[in-house]
Amino acid sequence: MNESEFTSDLIFLGNKVSMFNLSTYEVERSKQAANVSFDFDYRVKRAQQHENTYFGIIEFQVKVNATLEEQALFTIDLVMEGAFKSETLNEDEFKKRLIVNGLIVLSHISQAYIQSVTAQSGINPPVRMPMLNVKKLIEKKAQNKGQGDTPLQ
Repeated sequence: MNESEFTSDLIFLGNKVSMFNLSTYEVERSKQAANVSFDFDYRVKRAQQHENTYFGIIEFQVKVNATLEEQALFTIDLVMEGAFKSETLNEDEFKKRLIVNGLIVLSHISQAYIQSVTAQSGINPPVRMPMLNVKKLIEKKAQNKGQGDTPLQ
């Protein structure tokens, strides 16, 4: 099978961590497992056309809170940016694919980043971000639009 048959019309140019904060707190040791919760959001930072090429940047935000017996154990705030382009998609398709494919790519990169940083920071076991249902995240974001409760608007 030839790679050109399966190459996407959306091209991933790269990513960067635009914000990262890990805060740990001192708590008494316990044999109880920590309660780890996640919150996700995203925002299209830029989607524009230049000549025959669409260029876009999407931000993916991850917030992690861990508690142990109702005491804060650690928090993580991460904003990962991804840049994408297309020379063949129309504007609507580009924006749609920027969100869907961008979130998929950035969620995997963010998962690896969080797992690596927490392992190197002495958090044991390291934080493993759950797999993301991108379709549900997009639907939830659409429902919340206009309610003012999405942190990255």
